[in-house]
Amino acid sequence: MLRTYFQSCNFAHRANKRPAAVLRMAAASQPSGAGACSFKGSMDRYAALEGLRRESPAAERNKQPILDVLLEYLPRRTGTAAAAPDAAPGDGARRPLILEIASGSGQHAAHVAAGLPEYDIQPTDVTPELYGSIAAYAADLPNVRLPPLALDAAAADDWPRAVAAASAGDGDGGNVGAGARGCVDAILCVNMCHISPLAATRGLLRGAGVALRPAGGLLFVYGPFTRGGRHTSDSNAAFDASLRNRDLEWGYRDLDQMAAWAAEAGLDAVEVRDMPANNFMLVFRRGGRGGGEAAE
Repeated sequence: MLRTYFQSCNFAHRANKRPAAVLRMAAASQPSGAGACSFKGSMDRYAALEGLRRESPAAERNKQPILDVLLEYLPRRTGTAAAAPDAAPGDGARRPLILEIASGSGQHAAHVAAGLPEYDIQPTDVTPELYGSIAAYAADLPNVRLPPLALDAAAADDWPRAVAAASAGDGDGGNVGAGARGCVDAILCVNMCHISPLAATRGLLRGAGVALRPAGGLLFVYGPFTRGGRHTSDSNAAFDASLRNRDLEWGYRDLDQMAAWAAEAGLDAVEVRDMPANNFMLVFRRGGRGGGEAAE
């Protein structure tokens, strides 16, 4: 039932890409009759999607700094490599793919898709209640693949199914085959590691070691971390303590630990960049081998 609903959202957003202001102007000039009824249906679908949006103030603040890092690392494609956003799978022009883990409200997926129109963005999340918000933010962005995929970063069985679905571009995770390995050009994960069990962070790194394109696929992990076992600010120390009080499995991970776990998964550390508000962007690159053991 859930999948069917979001497939219909996908159809609606591809059929109607105009912003709200243009829709209102067009509605005012629409003649009465069957055409008006059809247009009213489009407006109703648009309004329904808008009502599903959830807003994260933190995502709104950090989405541009995050995109700026991606723009530095990800090649801009032209010509045949930059197929039209609605190109069908198997049409001979493979579009590069960014897999987002823990998409949340969908604000990052939409912002990255707008800033990197040459790339397809596949959002994922473990919480179905957020899928409507993700779809709403993506309503006028044909390079965001919908429906969002169900993916628990900690669950080894979820990775091949989700990556196979992402590579097929059809939202169907039932066919796990060769497409489940090495087909993703980049993975983005924002603010997940400190508010999830450690197994999710370990699963993210191991999954990336299999899903990313060999010898070049990139993993971007954004959030707060400790450095050398120490917090970078008093406010971070207080926030970390509050997280651990809420859930013993939550809390900041250490940058050195992240690098070690990434290496176990076949990922090379490329950069640790200081970001606004005492956050970091960790960049890893998949080498010629992958970790593999957690995503089998």
